[in-house]
Amino acid sequence: MKNKYLFENGLNIGLSNEIINEYDLKRREELSQDEYLKVLELAALSTSYFYLAKRDYTKKEIYTKLLQKYWEKIPVQKVILILEVKGYLNDLEFAKNYVKNKKGGRKKIEYDLKVKGVSSADIEEALGSYESEDELLELKKAWEKLGSRDDQKKIASLMRKGFSYSDIKKILAEKQEEEC
Repeated sequence: MKNKYLFENGLNIGLSNEIINEYDLKRREELSQDEYLKVLELAALSTSYFYLAKRDYTKKEIYTKLLQKYWEKIPVQKVILILEVKGYLNDLEFAKNYVKNKKGGRKKIEYDLKVKGVSSADIEEALGSYESEDELLELKKAWEKLGSRDDQKKIASLMRKGFSYSDIKKILAEKQEEEC
């Protein structure tokens, strides 16, 4: 169970009973700066476990989420290091899983991973397993799913989903050959 605490700087966070008892917060009026940062670190670590239990995050995503909640960079950075050391945060593994489970073209996947804060090297390694045959198969499925729309509208839609124009043209040529 979490108890809300309002700090002098306006930060209002829920703290577990363990943290409250460890720092005797029910009886004390003030904390030293070091104690305050340690309390934030413990609270942020607990919160990060809660977040990671629901889904995977990149380092940038979890850092941003924790910083919005706890405001102090130093404890949040320490939590990120702890999570990395324990193996709970791994951007390369995140990228590999994202590539494996995401639909869309290579460019879209690459863009999404960059936005999530994954390094270019990790993105390239993760996309190494993303074969062009897989992308063409995905593209064919997406083309069929768009049904009887105008070809130009289909092309525009697929390009927004990150498929390359040259691959779309290959699919279009195949479809025209089948019709002949």
